[in-house]
Amino acid sequence: LVLVPWLVLGGGHALADERASAPEITDPADPKFITAQTRKMGGVLPPEQQALDLRHLDLSTQVFPDEKRIASTAVLTLRVAKPLTELVLDLYPKFTLDRIEVDGRRIPEGRFSNPEGQLRIRLPATAAASSTLKVKISFSGTPPLARRPPWEGGVTWTTTPDGKHPWIDTSLWGGGCDLLFPCIDHPTKKAALLDLHYTVPRGLMAPGNGKLISRVDTKGWTTWNWRARSVHTYGPVLDVGPYKVLEGDYPSRFGNVIPMRLYYLPGEEEKAAALFSEFPRTLDFWESRIGPYPWADQKMGVIRVPYSGLENQTLVGHSNDFPKTPFGFDWLMNHEFAHEWFGNQLSVSNYDDLWLHEGFGSYAQPLLAGHFAGRIDYYAYLKEQRTGIRNLEPLVSGRERHEKEVYADATGPRGDIYAKGSWVVHTLRELIGDEAFFESVRILVYGRPDPRPGNFQPRFATTQDYLKIVNDVTGRDLKWFFDVYFYRAALPKLLATHEDNMLELRWEAPDGLPFPMPLDVRVDGRMVTLPMTDGTGETAAPPRAAITLDPFSKILMHSDAIDAFQLWRAAQRAIETSGPDVAPSPAPPPR
Repeated sequence: LVLVPWLVLGGGHALADERASAPEITDPADPKFITAQTRKMGGVLPPEQQALDLRHLDLSTQVFPDEKRIASTAVLTLRVAKPLTELVLDLYPKFTLDRIEVDGRRIPEGRFSNPEGQLRIRLPATAAASSTLKVKISFSGTPPLARRPPWEGGVTWTTTPDGKHPWIDTSLWGGGCDLLFPCIDHPTKKAALLDLHYTVPRGLMAPGNGKLISRVDTKGWTTWNWRARSVHTYGPVLDVGPYKVLEGDYPSRFGNVIPMRLYYLPGEEEKAAALFSEFPRTLDFWESRIGPYPWADQKMGVIRVPYSGLENQTLVGHSNDFPKTPFGFDWLMNHEFAHEWFGNQLSVSNYDDLWLHEGFGSYAQPLLAGHFAGRIDYYAYLKEQRTGIRNLEPLVSGRERHEKEVYADATGPRGDIYAKGSWVVHTLRELIGDEAFFESVRILVYGRPDPRPGNFQPRFATTQDYLKIVNDVTGRDLKWFFDVYFYRAALPKLLATHEDNMLELRWEAPDGLPFPMPLDVRVDGRMVTLPMTDGTGETAAPPRAAITLDPFSKILMHSDAIDAFQLWRAAQRAIETSGPDVAPSPAPPPR
């Protein structure tokens, strides 16, 4: 879902550290302050919001860079599932509410309130079940300043590196859609259709989600009109700057043509051209291994932003340093682009299952590395990811949770949704084989094993949905696999005893759960696969035999070497941050 900001091969920060929240801001006068209600994305919805379905959002926003202010009008077309006397929407409470109308009737000020960011509007009359409401909200003010983009959302107001032009970016992760416009900030409540009208000072560009419909110039202003469909609630973007654009078309293997757009800043022509050259082969990789690009009727878009990156739908954010890796592709662009499948086409219906976005999105990097350069790059990428797995909390709790509980709070898996998610996906692929694995992924993403442009729609899913898909595709019950890897924090341990010319092996899974994971063993060059159906197995092994367990690195399991490395790395960081005269505190062992 969001950027994984670790360095490939050598000294990268652990993912759990990168997921840590910015320091809390409690002063309401601070421009970075947001209420707990506004910060929350997802979680349990009040019944009034459960009853609403957002069919269309038409958003008109005028941007005043010198004042760091916007003036907007949002028109929401809502389908009502049951009778309602009150509408409940989410909107940043520091905006001034200039006017609210419901079906053309103005709502008096005494009939709406928004003290903490949950806007309540008493309706003029009860809305009947199966009816449609059109709600028009005009508001203005300064959106919250991004506290730590892209992990803690808001707006970043800055200037281009040459200091000559305004440069504005929004990052809605870690806060959600209500940082910028009225919405229902839950993954299942994204708008089926989104029209964006961004009016900015003449000479500036405002790239947006979806397809450019028109550009209209008036006295000193330019309005950029965009149309998108099924944009995730954290996926809309408002970017403003003196952008230049590289354009091209990609002839898809599925017979359609995909527009490609890269928005960059003046002076970055050479770096932008190098990145743009990766677009066709990236699309080819995804369409050959997974399936059709879901937004081919709109564009493949990347935009230069003043922080590291974010998966804005059809316009992913990309950082300023255009990072290089030994793998020959831009890992940042690839990770964010992966979310067009895992996050935007497939969206979680509960943030508790956020690993579906980030685990598959992170697995895309070793998968792409192996696709381009073979096995050594695939395993090199996986090995670096393995060093960041912490196993402090389960990947999935099994209950409705909002994003912060999963992504930032110490009680959630945090960075493990990336690296551990990737490794679990790798292990599942090795267990069930490529044919079943990629079929299960296509069904998860598209709802069918044979996706073609036009025969699928955006989807929602949970971990349990994916378990059912895997069981159906394989004809096996893999609940044991999901129970251990997703619903428990600790990894399975492999215990070995070597005596009397026999090597005896036993899986020890958390909470004594069954773990019948087949195991490859190499003994003096001889390969044997132990079924381990009851969690145990044995094979002949002379006393001084050369033994390698899991020689092809198929299985995510406990590793003493990784534990020792993580302790050493924590101590090294403590020395670096404390200075030469301060002894580091011992780091707690992973659990």
